[in-house]
Amino acid sequence: MTLSSQSATEFERKALEKLRDQYEAKGFEFVMHPGKELTPPFLGSYQPDAIASKDNSKIAIEVKQQYSPAAERSLSQIRKLFEGHPEWEFVISYGGNDPQTTVVMPQASPALISQRFLEVKALSEQGNHRAAFVLGWALLEASLHRLQGEEGKRPRAPGTVVETLASLGYVTPETERQLRPLIALRNRIVHGDLEIEPTGDDVSAILDALRQALADE
Repeated sequence: MTLSSQSATEFERKALEKLRDQYEAKGFEFVMHPGKELTPPFLGSYQPDAIASKDNSKIAIEVKQQYSPAAERSLSQIRKLFEGHPEWEFVISYGGNDPQTTVVMPQASPALISQRFLEVKALSEQGNHRAAFVLGWALLEASLHRLQGEEGKRPRAPGTVVETLASLGYVTPETERQLRPLIALRNRIVHGDLEIEPTGDDVSAILDALRQALADE
């Protein structure tokens, strides 16, 4: 086994253990690397990294180290397998490359989060979609930090923010699907693409996600 494959295996193990703790805290039964007997026939040869189940809710979980367009194309084919099976959800857990990061994020107060939410709305209404879009993503992460308390203080990759909010029920699966394509757009903007512009609809998707997350406060 190469160093890189060892690293990937260790990442997956830690990611699954963390997800297990989160799901079990919400009353789910969590099975890592489920066998064929636990996966529905409609998945064919695909084997999820984990399955979480509670009552009539069943969630198939795929763990990835980071978001990439190539991986997203492959995963979109897997998502299609779940169409027509409303009793199942497909969740992708993206993680950062540096799990040992020591950066600690301060926890924002509900009042400050609400204030920043109004700023995002105002910026968008003024046509400043780029600033509203970037601030909206920051606010999504701040909301997750708030919702998870001490556990949520480390920085998160945007894909991880979206996945965690969805997997823990703070935003709907449909909202997660709307946010996923916006991750690449967000990354291009914050990493220096000065030409690409988000639309008002892009900002609206962020605002809808924020409303759902803030409803749990």
